[in-house]
Amino acid sequence: MFVSCYYDIYQKPERAKEYFAWFDELGKSGLPIVLFTDPAQTHLFEKFPITVHTVGVPLHDFELYRMGMSFQGELPGNRTVEKDTKEFFSLMNTKMEFVKKAKDLFPDVLKFMWIDFGILKIAKNRDRCIKKLRQIQETTFKKVTIPGCWAYGRSFSVNAIHWRFCGGFFVMPVQHVDRFFEHSKGVLRDFCTMPQYRLTWETNVWTVIETCAEKENIDWYFADHNDTMIMNIDLVEKTA
Repeated sequence: MFVSCYYDIYQKPERAKEYFAWFDELGKSGLPIVLFTDPAQTHLFEKFPITVHTVGVPLHDFELYRMGMSFQGELPGNRTVEKDTKEFFSLMNTKMEFVKKAKDLFPDVLKFMWIDFGILKIAKNRDRCIKKLRQIQETTFKKVTIPGCWAYGRSFSVNAIHWRFCGGFFVMPVQHVDRFFEHSKGVLRDFCTMPQYRLTWETNVWTVIETCAEKENIDWYFADHNDTMIMNIDLVEKTA
């Protein structure tokens, strides 16, 4: 089952048409998707087939989002000020909780795939990507399988984005979900409360999780922010 979300954190409803243009093919693909959104926005998904399970939950109901929004320090210096707001960082760090919530709602599902709502914006061949997503849906994975741009071991700072992981897609077998959620909560808590750290990108949080606790449970594959985030899963799929 795929997991995604749509929240208008920038308070720009006029951009909804643009966002939905990116999601439209994915939403109508027939792939099983649990989609979290604000209760006031669930009507926006009525045109999609029943394979899109819309769940209306206010953002502030999510623990990780509240944790991020409670941060009172300075945000990372190496950010795009207009985009990389406290709301943005908080939402990105809630991805793991969306997956945890999906697991709780669908206890019989054996794996969950996080996929960004607008991921097809960066796809050059959308049909091929959706076909590959169908294959992934039918494939068994033992480890968390996740694409990234940088090899293991690059220098790390909370003040800049760390591209060990791309952020927009990953596969997580059900047995790893609770543990990765707890790791995410612990690392994010430290980043938001300890003076040497700060609220930062979710990929930075995941890098710490990999380095300190979960390297043996992760199958990493190289990708960029394009079709390869999905297509290059073949690099590990055969041994998953």
